[in-house]
Amino acid sequence: MKPFFLFIAVLLPLLSYSQSVRKTVEGLVNDTTYFYGQGMICDSYDAAMNDALDKLYSNVACNINSSVILPPESADNQLLKVVSTFDNEINEAIRPFTIIEDDDKEEYQYFLYMKRSDFREMCNNRSDDIKRYISKGLKMEDEGCLEDALKSYYWALVLCYAHPQGRKIQFLVDDQNVDYEWIIDRIDGQDGILRSFNFLVPKTNAVETDGEISVLQLFVTTKEGAKVNNLSCDCHNGTRFVPNTVRDGRLFVQLVDNSVRNVKIKVNYSFADDAKKMNPSVFKAMETIKMPRFSKNNVYSIDIDKFKNEDEDVPESPATVDSDVLDNIDASKANSLKIDDTSEYFEKMYIIEDALRKRNIALARECFSKEGYDMFDTLSRYGKMTVVGNPDYKFLRYNDEVLCRSITLQFDFRNTMGFSQDVVFRFDTLNKLVTSIAFRLSDIAEKDIVSKTKWPEESRLLLINFLEDYQTAYALKRKDFLNAIYSDDALIIVGRVVKKTVLQDRMSLKMSDEEVRYAQYDKKKYIENLNKCFDSQEYIRLRFTETDFTKASGRFENIYGVRVRQEYSSSTYGDVGYLFLLVDLRGNMPKIHVRTWQPDKVALEKLIELGKDVRFE
Repeated sequence: MKPFFLFIAVLLPLLSYSQSVRKTVEGLVNDTTYFYGQGMICDSYDAAMNDALDKLYSNVACNINSSVILPPESADNQLLKVVSTFDNEINEAIRPFTIIEDDDKEEYQYFLYMKRSDFREMCNNRSDDIKRYISKGLKMEDEGCLEDALKSYYWALVLCYAHPQGRKIQFLVDDQNVDYEWIIDRIDGQDGILRSFNFLVPKTNAVETDGEISVLQLFVTTKEGAKVNNLSCDCHNGTRFVPNTVRDGRLFVQLVDNSVRNVKIKVNYSFADDAKKMNPSVFKAMETIKMPRFSKNNVYSIDIDKFKNEDEDVPESPATVDSDVLDNIDASKANSLKIDDTSEYFEKMYIIEDALRKRNIALARECFSKEGYDMFDTLSRYGKMTVVGNPDYKFLRYNDEVLCRSITLQFDFRNTMGFSQDVVFRFDTLNKLVTSIAFRLSDIAEKDIVSKTKWPEESRLLLINFLEDYQTAYALKRKDFLNAIYSDDALIIVGRVVKKTVLQDRMSLKMSDEEVRYAQYDKKKYIENLNKCFDSQEYIRLRFTETDFTKASGRFENIYGVRVRQEYSSSTYGDVGYLFLLVDLRGNMPKIHVRTWQPDKVALEKLIELGKDVRFE
């Protein structure tokens, strides 16, 4: 009898638990305030949870009012796909309930549920994201930043397709309510962005050949003739399409077949790599939803010989289309070199150029100081490096340095987009050796600085050199340099907006009073995080545009508030935002006292007023 009673003693609790589970599940199933999903019995935890999640998605899709945008080819499960694009948000909102979890028998079964109100909030948040991208696209288009506008519009369109009410969502443009079809028109319509570019072949030096490789040089403008400063595209090199980037109105296309006379260029409009790094929701939607393709109007066919037969108003050569903006600096304090002073510098630059073309930098070792060659060696390992064009060397004396501006280099990487970059070489005037190199600022950034005509020429050059050094330090992963230029008590803020902050009774900084999340680091922590980032990335690139400045006065006149639009890209992450630096240029080496980053532009006068918001003691 004892075994029988023991069996009953074990069975009754199990029956009681089973009845309790069934009652709980039935209660949730009948509660109209919840969505639910009950999975099947599976032989692993992951399989059981995924099955329950699929059932939850189906329950959501069957119980919501929808007006989805159907893909070009209609699909019955479109709504289910739309629901699945909320997986990150749903995973945070769901509550799991265990039905079976038996490791010995390898049997698992789960019940998942979530509030219907939570899903409505997810949809509302997505609607807000769509409107935010539309607003940003309009702003970027007004400012002539067509790549950013294209990215914003397309990501808004992606989220429309990934919204249960995507067909009915409206947003205000020029006091009119428009919908997703307006977005398609802005991207691909008659006056859409994809149709707004000119790829022009220069009349001279269009193609340069180095062995089996030729480089086609192109100017890129809008239909109105404005220079395109930034544009992502894929260029056919004679064998395949290769990622490339338009910078400052120029595009350099490497051709593996010298006989190619027609080159196809596809303008990027999806920016999937950026979405993967910057916006998981958009990227998930891209992977899940079948989107319309704009394959007709994003492809440009370039006839290399076209300029020979037409009298188009095209520049002579990319190397000479624009004079260096530094030519506009008065030589009274910058001390521009006279032509008879440059022979030795020209000789060394020819040696450096030859070494780069032969891909043997050791041939130019004699032209560098030890520190300069170390930087040059690091640059040579940054990516596959190719000299493009015929450099038009310009020399400028600044204090005890001679600046050579510049060589254009094309950098290509294994798994990401290539780009071209002008590189500045800096000589000391004593030994006439290259002591440092730097990535040249964009034309926009340089012009912003040079336009400050009330500032001394020396101050403007100082700022240009500092910003070039700063952005180059990230590319070359110069840990010691970045550690040195941040003051020991620097205020470093990573986030959207910061509140009024006091820095160790030495300096106070006033910024927006809006309360949002932000992270504040001391210098040590920031440098530690930066070093980890350097060690984990194949490459890092900063690019500065839209520079704004404010300047202290009196004995603090060499203290600057610098706000730049920063394009950050690396092997695994990318973003675009606004970097603010409070820079002290009074010593031998610049010092950064404050660093903040925000995703959106804030008027500099609202951000900080030197003399009021910053106090040095």
